[in-house]
Amino acid sequence: MKRILLYTFILLTVIHFSVSAKKTVINKITDYVITVSPAKKQLQTLGWPNDIINSIAVKTSDGIVLIDTQNSPANAKLVKSAVIDYFSDSTFTYIINTHGHSAHSGGNCIFDQNRIVAHSNSADEIKNYDDLFLGQTVEYLRKKIYHNSNILDTITTEDNVSDSINEAIDMYKFYEADLINNYRVRYPDLTFEEEMTLTPGNKTIELSYMGKGHGNADILVYIKEEKTLCTGNLFHLGSYQAEEMPSFYFHRTNDIDHWIKTLTRFLENHDEVDYVISTHGKKPFSRENIVFINEYCIAVRDAVQKAKKEGTPKETIQDIDTFDELFNKYSNIVRTNNTVKEMHTRNINIIWQNID
Repeated sequence: MKRILLYTFILLTVIHFSVSAKKTVINKITDYVITVSPAKKQLQTLGWPNDIINSIAVKTSDGIVLIDTQNSPANAKLVKSAVIDYFSDSTFTYIINTHGHSAHSGGNCIFDQNRIVAHSNSADEIKNYDDLFLGQTVEYLRKKIYHNSNILDTITTEDNVSDSINEAIDMYKFYEADLINNYRVRYPDLTFEEEMTLTPGNKTIELSYMGKGHGNADILVYIKEEKTLCTGNLFHLGSYQAEEMPSFYFHRTNDIDHWIKTLTRFLENHDEVDYVISTHGKKPFSRENIVFINEYCIAVRDAVQKAKKEGTPKETIQDIDTFDELFNKYSNIVRTNNTVKEMHTRNINIIWQNID
């Protein structure tokens, strides 16, 4: 009888572990740094267009530093639990948002006893998320669910359209649950303008503001003792075919001079960078990727300035072939496929709008 009970206990333990393991994906970067992402199923439930959102956890002698809190309280809970189990430590010292977009700050409220650190511009970005979802009412979200469900009833085939509508319904249901549970977006309570250094226990964490481009509050986070750089969503590192390109956005101010200033200063002061991690990347990159991105930004800025001064048409420098020397120099890390070419054309358009 005891043997049967023991086998039953072992079986239940294995089943519980396998179910739990599917909820998050953990990648070890160093002995004291890991990335944690909800399993793809959890991300799809939110209608998220990517298949990964990394939070980065750093183990210090004072406790855990967590970088980026996911796109929701539910996923933040998953990540928090996984980090506690992995490091056998339930103390969190700092929570850092690499910027205020929802995928990076949506779970802040789960860490209501901890200091949240971010750039001073992040509050406005977080407010947009607050207004869009948690600023709504349960009635509003239920109307959205009802409306989309009616649309589904009129669709006779299952395709990408029906998949998108189903994902939207799941997302609205998810935020409805957040409202019912009285979750509220939490704003940073420790902010900075250009640079800040945190010293939790035996780790040194350096924060640097990049300038506007992807958003308005993007920062670099460098864990000195682990030689690890966290870049948020500043660069497409491992998440798209264009793995090594900067993440510039249309209809947002681009302060490319600030980008160059910050990256140049960082590279001058940090010879040792073994790992570069992005929030939506599937694998770490290296310092050489940051060197390329900095040189690319300089080359694009200089080319746009020269073309405008000489009256050269924008289309001339949108041809990636005019940057052959740079791309050939870094051919070991950059692949000039069609996606990279399209992104380069877009980058020229964006920088052209932001340089006089």
